[in-house]
Amino acid sequence: MVAGGGPAGLSAAWAAARAGARVLLLEREAAFGVPTRTSGASFVSDLRALGIPEHLWTPVERVRFVGPTVSCEVPGATPQACVLDVRALYQWLGERAAAAGVELRLRTTVLGAGAGDDVVRLRVRGSGGERSLTARWAVDATGTSAVLAASVGMHPPFARRAVGVELDLAAPAFPVDLCVLAFGSRVAPAGYAWAFPYRAGRVRLGVGITRPDSAADPRDFLDRARALPGIAELLAGAQPIEVHAGLIPVEPLRGTVVRRRVICAGDSASHASTLAGEGIRYALGAGAAAGRAVALAALRDSPAPALAYQRAWRRRHARDLAVAHRLNRRLSAFDDAHWDRAVATLARTPPWFVATALRSDFRLRGLVRLAAGHPGLALRLLRAAA
Repeated sequence: MVAGGGPAGLSAAWAAARAGARVLLLEREAAFGVPTRTSGASFVSDLRALGIPEHLWTPVERVRFVGPTVSCEVPGATPQACVLDVRALYQWLGERAAAAGVELRLRTTVLGAGAGDDVVRLRVRGSGGERSLTARWAVDATGTSAVLAASVGMHPPFARRAVGVELDLAAPAFPVDLCVLAFGSRVAPAGYAWAFPYRAGRVRLGVGITRPDSAADPRDFLDRARALPGIAELLAGAQPIEVHAGLIPVEPLRGTVVRRRVICAGDSASHASTLAGEGIRYALGAGAAAGRAVALAALRDSPAPALAYQRAWRRRHARDLAVAHRLNRRLSAFDDAHWDRAVATLARTPPWFVATALRSDFRLRGLVRLAAGHPGLALRLLRAAA
């Protein structure tokens, strides 16, 4: 059983079915990817490794950083950033899961769960009212609400979450190879604003703010972001087509993501980089790994594969995500003067390192390479992440 039809849930269901399990996926909405809840920023190399078709993303060649009074533009460098067509991605993931034999059930809300030694019992509400469903294992891909994890006492609710609001615009003048990130109290206290083109003529303009670091409402800042120098001229003639909103956890990777036949993947496990609130590639990878793990756990009648998944993800991602979280805590407290200094520093930073940092890749070899040419910058980064 898989609760949630986002990238983690659809990937988990597909992988479990391919591994030989009988899989039912429950999604509360009437369609996959509707409404859209994420801006879709990611990285080309990760998506290729995950088998995502290239027609679902648009590569980004340049990143413009806009501070309160300082701005700079960084040319593209490996790893190359991109923006996903989120709705098209979710629909493709649904098609892939269906082709693997997954039963997809829409308009079905998971209310909670109880888990014993042998089964998980889910309480759900659908067209026939409330009822109970039983599974040998369940994947919690319900996002920041982490419905199943909360039901079995796996961990408490997330204390820090980012709230994002976004306009999906028809924007004929916006360059398809450029994304913009903007900072400062005028546009996003304890957060940032963005403008991401996901195909020619369509741009997502959004504002994200971290709670409880700031009580500001991101909806109040969309017009300001749209009028910023560095963004306004690119949105000449733009008109709104849709309004989106979403949440993402802003906490380190959960220490425990398996308990009593429930396994978490995606936002429910904090599988996201809190540096920039970017998590689709993590959700896709974690979902597939979790799906394979629960299929093996059911086939072998043993929790060992699920626990191995938990250990493997901590080994692979815990350090980088912990550094990203420490940087996020510092950035969330920045005032306008700090942001201007940060943007000025980015103008002097090698493009390859800007791309690597945005990807939350903080391996030692990158810092050593940076220190060889920019020792002062490397030292400041180490101090910020400590």
